[in-house]
Amino acid sequence: MTEIDIQHTHSLGKQAGRARVDEIARELATRFGLGGMAWNSDTLAFTGHGIEGSLEVGENDVRVRMKLGMLLGLMRPRIEAEIRRRLREHFG
Repeated sequence: MTEIDIQHTHSLGKQAGRARVDEIARELATRFGLGGMAWNSDTLAFTGHGIEGSLEVGENDVRVRMKLGMLLGLMRPRIEAEIRRRLREHFG
């Protein structure tokens, strides 16, 4: 499995950061067909066809971790670029 691990700093605090993660998750779910989303404390876990991962919200950062199956692993650069773009849009 191919892995993605991205950490992005922010100054929004945990509560506002969590709201932004919800927005990003909805957008990525639509674009990449993610489902099975569930919050556990400050971590949003998700699964999809050939993908599993989490978005963890901290007071000053957000961390995205994903494991991609073989086919999606070939698209890693595109997926990673899209995640980084969304993080910049929503967290600055």
